[in-house]
Amino acid sequence: MRAALKGAVRPARQRAANAGFLLVEALTAMAIGALLLLALASLLSLVLRASDRTAAAGTAVEERARIVSALIARIEPITPQRWAGPGAGFVFEGTETMMLFARFRAGKDGILQSRLVRLTSAGQLLSEDERPLPPDARDSGAVAGGDSPVVLQDRFVVRFAYFSRLADGTEALTDRWSATTAMPVAIRVTLADLDGTPRGSVRIPLRVNAEPGCAAPGPALCSLAPRAAAPGPPPESQAPNKPDDSGG
Repeated sequence: MRAALKGAVRPARQRAANAGFLLVEALTAMAIGALLLLALASLLSLVLRASDRTAAAGTAVEERARIVSALIARIEPITPQRWAGPGAGFVFEGTETMMLFARFRAGKDGILQSRLVRLTSAGQLLSEDERPLPPDARDSGAVAGGDSPVVLQDRFVVRFAYFSRLADGTEALTDRWSATTAMPVAIRVTLADLDGTPRGSVRIPLRVNAEPGCAAPGPALCSLAPRAAAPGPPPESQAPNKPDDSGG
């Protein structure tokens, strides 16, 4: 009887031991699975962050390209026009944050009109103010009217610089242009973040020597040559002085 009971107890203990071993295996497998899921979640988070950074970088590149294209479209058509009056200088002035120039643009009737344009950079805001340029205007203060300034971009800080050609054919770069007797040969536009980190620059050449009339500036119209004074009537001959009859 006792032998039979002992034989019955041993399989029960073995089954309990086997059941306990299976529970340890299950807990170990669950722990390993949790670690694998955690690793996969971390990897997925890294991939998503990298994807966001790539998308943000691509968006920034597209935005810079759009701004540069807009500025090229506005700066390339600059023409060397002069203010009214004999010996007047060119309609051009520039600093790091402002550029004033003249260009031609077709009006609603399709006729080309002379326009005075001012680009102004204030912080991350770049605006454009364009007005009709009357032929008798002697300076920017005589130009009135025009539409409200147009915001071109508000993401980057825009800075201007100006290339001049020296006598030996080399170029010099300056951040201010106040000479009225010459035009720059190119404009450098730099984009930067608000903290000053540069994000790219472009050199935009100007067509300052692309006027056919400058081949013969005498008989043809050439804005590079100063305007001669309008011919007027010859001075009237003065009558001879009468002798003084006072006897003095």
